[in-house]
Amino acid sequence: MTDGLQLIELFPQHEDWSLQTMRLLAQVAVGGADLFECARTAARIGNSTDDEVWQREWSRTAQEVAEWGTREAAAGHTTTAARALFRSCSYWRHSEFFLDSQDPRREIAYRSGTVNFQKAVELSDGVIERIRVPFEGQTLDGYIMRPDNSGARRPTVLFLGGADSWAEELVFLGGNQFPARGMNLVVVDTPGRGSSLRFKKIYSRPDYEKPVAAVLDFLGARADVDTDRIGLAGVSFGGYYAPRAAAFEPRVKAVAAWCGTWSILTDFYEFYPPLRKQLQWLTGTGSDEEARRKLAEFTLDGVADKITVPVYVMHGTRDVIMDIAGARRFVDALTVEDVTFDVYDDAGSLHCSYDHLAVAVARMTDWFADRI
Repeated sequence: MTDGLQLIELFPQHEDWSLQTMRLLAQVAVGGADLFECARTAARIGNSTDDEVWQREWSRTAQEVAEWGTREAAAGHTTTAARALFRSCSYWRHSEFFLDSQDPRREIAYRSGTVNFQKAVELSDGVIERIRVPFEGQTLDGYIMRPDNSGARRPTVLFLGGADSWAEELVFLGGNQFPARGMNLVVVDTPGRGSSLRFKKIYSRPDYEKPVAAVLDFLGARADVDTDRIGLAGVSFGGYYAPRAAAFEPRVKAVAAWCGTWSILTDFYEFYPPLRKQLQWLTGTGSDEEARRKLAEFTLDGVADKITVPVYVMHGTRDVIMDIAGARRFVDALTVEDVTFDVYDDAGSLHCSYDHLAVAVARMTDWFADRI
C-alpha cells in the first residue's frame, strides 16, 4: 500500500487472506487471538495460495490451542483454559472463511468453535451468560456479557454482526470494550447469521426491527438491563441492520453503524463480488438474479430520515468491501442533530478499520458511554 498506510501482511501473496488475517490480529489486544500463534500458522502456510492449505492449518491451530486449554481446565487453571478456548473459537472461525457455504467443514468449524467458546463461558464466573431469545416460534442463540457478576442494572448495547460474523466473534471484535466501560454487551445470532442461518434456516431480512424487537423484549424482563438506556450497534452488513432497526424501534436511544451504507445491493453486493455467494447464502437466495431482487429491499431510502436518536457512523476511505459512498449518502439523509461521522483516511481506512481497531473501537464505545 502507498501514501503511508502500512499493512501487516502475513500473506503478501494473497490480498484477501491478508485482509481477513488483519481482522484476526486486531483481536490480539483483547484476547481473541495470540500474535505468535497466528505467526506460526502463517509460517506453516508459507507461500501457498491454496484455500485447502489455509483451512487445514488454521483448523490445526484451533485444535491444538483447544487441546491445551482443555488440559489446563482439568488442572484447575480456569483463567488460562478460558483464554485458550476463546482463542480456539477465533481460529476455527478463521479456518472456514474461504470455504463454500455448502462445504461440510463449515459446520464442523462452527460447531467446534462455538463449543469451545461455550466451555470458556462456563469458566467466566457468570460474567458471560448464554441466552436464548424467542422469535417467531424459534429461538435466537446469544450471550450477554457484563462488567461483573453483581447483577447491577446497567445500560446495554446490542451489537449486530455482518455477513455471518459469529455472535461469539463479536465479543472480541470490539464487543468486550462495552463492559470495560460499564455497559452490558448483548450479541445474538439474529437472522442470516450463525446458528440461526446454519441450523434453523432463519435467513436475513430487510425489516430488521422485528428480530431486534424480540431481543429487546427478552432483555426487558432482566433485572440487570436498564431498558431506558439501550444502544444498538452494527458492524459491516450490520451497518444496515442497526440503523434500519433504530428507525422503527423506540426503545433504542443511540445507534452506531460501523461501516455505513445506503443500499446493500449497490454498496456491498455489486461493489465487492467475492462475497456474492455469501450474501446469497445468508438471504436464502439461489441465484444472482434472485439475490439482487431480495437485496434491493435492503435500503435506507425512506428510512434514514425516520431515525430520531443520536447516530455514530465510521468508515474507511480504502474500504474495498463496502462503498464509502453509501455511508456518505446515509449521513447526508439524516435529519437528527447529533451525528458523528468518523472517516479514516490513513490508519483505519480498511474495511471495519481492522488496521486501527484499538482506536476505532474506543471511539465508538466511548461515544455510547457518553450517550446512554
